[in-house]
Amino acid sequence: MTRYMTVGAAALATTLTLGTAALAETTPDLRGTWVGSYTTVSPSHFHRGEDPRFNQAEWMLDVQMQEENVFWGPSKWRREGDTDWNEYEATGTISLDGSGVIGIVETAPLVIGANALIDARYEDGKIYADFRSLRNGTTYSTVLERQVN
Repeated sequence: MTRYMTVGAAALATTLTLGTAALAETTPDLRGTWVGSYTTVSPSHFHRGEDPRFNQAEWMLDVQMQEENVFWGPSKWRREGDTDWNEYEATGTISLDGSGVIGIVETAPLVIGANALIDARYEDGKIYADFRSLRNGTTYSTVLERQVN
């Protein structure tokens, strides 16, 4: 009986080791600063009577911490011509299936709940992201490229 338990434990240890190695091979290291430009559209506002608003803007995702397939960091944006950044917080996960699919939730300071949901994928060293605000209806798509210092 002990022999079977020893063989079973060895098989389990081998499986876990191979699984961890496979995770490391398929999970990109996203730590660093990623930047992209985009055109954004926000819906009209009933009380202001405005038309939908189109703006040129820039997004910076600064992935400061990553453990295996989950990550955290500041998410910042600014309109073209602005010097000050609007700062949020981003948490994300990279799919374990090796597809490069990324899910990100952006939260606003002092607000309970999510500010935005971002569907993304990592491909060819870039992050392709589709942003959807949950607060004001703003949407955009962009390609983030890693900044090299």
